[in-house]
Amino acid sequence: MGRFLLRFFILLIVLIFSFTLYLSYFGIETDKFDVFIKEKSKQVNQNVKLEFNKTKIHLNPTELNLVVKLKEPRVIIRSNTINLSKLNLFLSIKSIFSSSFLLKKAEVAFVKNHIKDLTKITSIFVPKIINKQINKIFAEGEIEGEFIIPFDSNGNIENDYGFSGKIVDARINITKEFFIKDLTTEINHRKVETANLFNIAIKKGSFLDFDLTDSIFKLRSENNEINVKSLLKKRGEFNFSKIKKISSLLNFNINNIKDFNGKIDLKTNIDFKLNKKYRIENLVYSMEGDIPYSEIYFSENKIIKKYLPDYNHAVILKDSKIKLNKMKTTNIIELNGFMKTNNEFDSFNLKQIYDYNKNRFNVLGKANLTNSQVNISKLNYIKDDGKKSEIDFNLNFVPNKYLNIIKLTFLADETKINITKLKLNKNFEIDDFKKLEIKTFKNGSKNNDFLVEKSDKVNISGKIYDAEPLLKSLFKKDDKKTFGNKFSSKIKINFEKTITGTNDDVNNFGMIATIKNGSYEKLSLKGNFTENEIVEMSIYQIDKEKKTLQVISDRARPFIKNFDFIKGFEGGKLEYESIVSKETSNSNLMITDFKVSKVPALAQLLTLASLQGIADTLSGEGIRFESFEMKSNSKGNVMNIEDALAIGPAVSILLEGYVDKGRTVSLRGTLVPATKLNAIIASIPLVGDILVGKKTGEGVVGVSFKMKGPPKDIKTTVNPIKTLTPRFIVRAVEKMKKKKKEETK
Repeated sequence: MGRFLLRFFILLIVLIFSFTLYLSYFGIETDKFDVFIKEKSKQVNQNVKLEFNKTKIHLNPTELNLVVKLKEPRVIIRSNTINLSKLNLFLSIKSIFSSSFLLKKAEVAFVKNHIKDLTKITSIFVPKIINKQINKIFAEGEIEGEFIIPFDSNGNIENDYGFSGKIVDARINITKEFFIKDLTTEINHRKVETANLFNIAIKKGSFLDFDLTDSIFKLRSENNEINVKSLLKKRGEFNFSKIKKISSLLNFNINNIKDFNGKIDLKTNIDFKLNKKYRIENLVYSMEGDIPYSEIYFSENKIIKKYLPDYNHAVILKDSKIKLNKMKTTNIIELNGFMKTNNEFDSFNLKQIYDYNKNRFNVLGKANLTNSQVNISKLNYIKDDGKKSEIDFNLNFVPNKYLNIIKLTFLADETKINITKLKLNKNFEIDDFKKLEIKTFKNGSKNNDFLVEKSDKVNISGKIYDAEPLLKSLFKKDDKKTFGNKFSSKIKINFEKTITGTNDDVNNFGMIATIKNGSYEKLSLKGNFTENEIVEMSIYQIDKEKKTLQVISDRARPFIKNFDFIKGFEGGKLEYESIVSKETSNSNLMITDFKVSKVPALAQLLTLASLQGIADTLSGEGIRFESFEMKSNSKGNVMNIEDALAIGPAVSILLEGYVDKGRTVSLRGTLVPATKLNAIIASIPLVGDILVGKKTGEGVVGVSFKMKGPPKDIKTTVNPIKTLTPRFIVRAVEKMKKKKKEETK
C-alpha cells in the first residue's frame, strides 16, 4: 500500500511537472476564452478593441501567471486598426477559478507599422492636444516596438507602463523650417508617476544635412509640458543659410555677417522646455567640437580696417576648436585655432562672456599678428606683414553704450603698447583711463617712448613723442573728439624730444592744460627748435561760449607740411590766432619770409598764365614770398577763406574760396607778376592813369584764375585781364605800407 501511494505520488508529480513544462513551452490552443477576453478588454478601456483568431494559454511558473497569447492580433483604437506581431495577456491563476478576470499585464508588439500608427496608440495615453502635435511631428517612416502595460486590481492601467522600439527612415518635423530626415533610432519609454519618459538613441539621421549619428534625446512629458535634454552630434558642411536658421533657433545675432561657410564636427547639449503652446522656454545649451575649416565674411568695419589695412572683411579659420555654454543669464563662447585675415594663418584664442541681464559682453583673447599689417596712425606706427607680433586683450562693452579696455598689450620686437583701464563712450571718445605705456619704432628708429598715467591729474612724460599725426589732424576734420563729455582733468606733459615729420624737431617740449567736459579750457605749450627758435601755443577761455587759440612758431614748415597740395615749403615764421566757439571758428594766419616749390596747382597756374619764367623758378629753387596773410572761418569740416594775400618779389596772389579739409579745394583769385604790381604802387597817386594807362593800349596785365578738385588733383583755369580790381590794389597797398612802417621802426 505504501509503495503504491509512493508510486502514485511520484507519478502525480511527474505528470504535474510534465504538464507544467508542456504548458510553459508549448501551451494549449483554445478558443474557449476568445469571447470572454474580448468582452473583458472592452471593460478595461472602451476605446480599445481586440481582434484575433485563437488563443493559446501558457503557464508562467516564475510569476505564477497564465499567459494568454493571441494569434494574429489586431488592435482597433478609436476606429484605427493596428496590426500586431504579439499580444500577450498575463492573468492571475486564481481568476480562472473565479468570476473575476484579473489582467495583471499586457505585452503588445508590432513590426514595421507606419510611423503615424504611433499616434493611434498614444491617443489612449496622452491628452488629445499632445497627440495632435505628435501626429504633425511624425511625417514619414516605419515604427516597430513593444509596449508593456501593467494593470491594477481594478483593471486600470498603472503608471509604470513602458515602450521600447525602433523608428526606421523617418522624417520628424520639429517646426516648418527644422526637421530631421532619414532617421533611424531606438526608443525606450516608461511611465514614472504622472510623467512620460522617452529615451531616443539615433543610429542614423540628418538635421540641416548634418550627420546626427550617435545623438541622444531624453524627453519628459508631464502636465502638458515637454522637457527635452539632448546630446546632439553634428558633422558635415554648412553654409550661411543653415547658420541663419540655427542662429534664429538659438537667438544669436548675426546681423554683421554677410556670408558664412565651412565644415564642423560638434557635440551639442541642448536642454529646453516646450510649453502648452509648443514654444521654447528655459533654453540652456552647450557645444564643443572642431571646426576644420570655415570662411566668415563680415559687413564693412571701418575701425578694424583702420588698424588692419589688409583686412578685407573676411576671416578664415582652420584647425579650430569651439566651446559654447548658454545658461540662464550668461552665454560663454571659447574659440581657438588658426586664423587669417590676409595671406597666412596665425594662431589665436578667444573667449566671450555675454550677460543677458546687463546686455554686456566681456571679451578676452590673444592673437598672433605676425602675418598681418598693423597701422596705428595716431602713433605714426606701421608693423609690416611678416614681422613677429601678438596682441593680448581683455575688454567689456555694451553695444551703443560704452567700451572698457581692461587691459590691452601689443608686442612686436621692441615695440610695446600697453593700455590699462581705458573707458570709451559709444562714440569711442575717452571717458577715463589709468595707464598707457607706449614705445614704437618707425623705419628702425624709435619714434615714441612715453608713459601716460592718470590719478588726480594726467601726467605724460617720456624721451620722445611723434607729433606728426597731431599736426596732420589740424588740417583734416575728425568726426570724433578725443575726450568725451565726462572727461575732466588737469594735464602735465614733458617730452625730451618731439618729432614733427620734418627736420624741425622740438626739444624740451612742455605743456600744462585743463580739460573740462571733454574740451580744453586752458592750455600753455612751449618748446625749442634751437636755443633761439621757439614754438608756443596757448588756449584760454574768453567766455562760456568762446575760447582763443594762439600759435607762434619760428618755424612754419611743421604746420604747412601736411597740406597735401603744397610740397617743398622752406623757411618761414608762423603766427596764428583763432577764436573758437562750439560750432564755428574765426582765424587769422600770417606766414613771413618763406619759399615754396613743387606746388602742382601753382605751377599749372603760372604756365597757363604764360609766366613761364616764374614757373621755371618754382620748379627749380622755388618762389620766395615775403608774406602770406589769410583770414578764414571754419564750420565742421569746411574752411572758408574770406581773404588771402601772398606777396613776393616774383609774383603776388590774392584769393578766396573754401577747403573741405582732406577732400576738396575750391579757390578763385587774381595773380599779378611783381613788375606790374610795383609799377602800380609807384604810380598810386595817379590812379586814373594806372587803371587806364598813359598811352593807348597800355594797362595792367593780371590773371584771373579758378582752382578746384581734390588736394592731389586740382584743376586750374585762367582768364587774362587788362586791369586789376580795386580790391587787389587796396590789399597790396595796405600790405606794402605796413611793411614800410615796420622797416622804419
